[in-house]
Amino acid sequence: MKSFGERIFEARMKKGWSLREASARIGISHTYLSSIEKEYDPRTGNPVTPSPDSLLKICNAYNLPYRDTEQIFKSVNEGDLVKFMIHQLRILRKTDRKAYKTVLAEAEKDG
Repeated sequence: MKSFGERIFEARMKKGWSLREASARIGISHTYLSSIEKEYDPRTGNPVTPSPDSLLKICNAYNLPYRDTEQIFKSVNEGDLVKFMIHQLRILRKTDRKAYKTVLAEAEKDG
């Protein structure tokens, strides 16, 4: 199974985007995107764990299913993930009340 970094690199290549073009479309720096693709920071040698927000932006730009990020989300701090989810719900509440209510109803049903 390919890693997330390998999958997003391939997705970028399929679109024919340079690293800088892709990062501009995603809304992150090209150095950060490069580190995510390599799965480590070349300056420090440390592994890179993208933020949930960055993962969402990457998946949206490349039309990748969010389930592709599952292995990365497992390594994200649970508190950060909860903050991200709350932030996304607040955005949804402001931009699409119907979808927001649907999400809440689903969560209550699964609850």
